[in-house]
Amino acid sequence: MLSFYLLAWRRYFDFSGFSSRKEFWMFMWVHLLVTLMCIALDVRLDDMTWLDMGYGVASAIPVVALVVRRLHDIDRSGWWGCVFFVPVIGPFVLIYFLSQQGDSYAQSARRT
Repeated sequence: MLSFYLLAWRRYFDFSGFSSRKEFWMFMWVHLLVTLMCIALDVRLDDMTWLDMGYGVASAIPVVALVVRRLHDIDRSGWWGCVFFVPVIGPFVLIYFLSQQGDSYAQSARRT
């Protein structure tokens, strides 16, 4: 689980290629846990808002890059990630896309 989290950080500015469902969702679980720990520290200790905000800002690029690679895995343009900003239904549509099984045949054909 932690290896997928660290992999996303190593591929910080990598907006090309593919990311599997497992890679995406394992990263997101660890990311959620780290975010919750930052929030807990923020609530527990006064004047620690910089910790949560700093982590949020630092992790924004790896999250976007991972979403783009995940969309590539289902044979969609990374620009489909912008659907997140459509009011009300956008985030649900994006979660649906990110949950779809990738096209492993198309991946192997594009890699060769």
